[in-house]
Amino acid sequence: MNAKLRALLIGGAVGSVAGALAGWIYYNTATVEIDAEGKEHLPAMAPGFAVKLGLGLLGVLKMLSG
Repeated sequence: MNAKLRALLIGGAVGSVAGALAGWIYYNTATVEIDAEGKEHLPAMAPGFAVKLGLGLLGVLKMLSG
């Protein structure tokens, strides 16, 4: 396996984990609303919260990269 392919695979895995982590953080911090049918709904993410979450994840990635 060459270095380019290895870097792409590792980057894809890190991106997937970062996305899953962002979803988990949002789900745990947002208030889950339940409608009349009993289905769960998450409110739309506020733009300020999305920016803070994205910058936080970028900070983590920067620490991981050295």
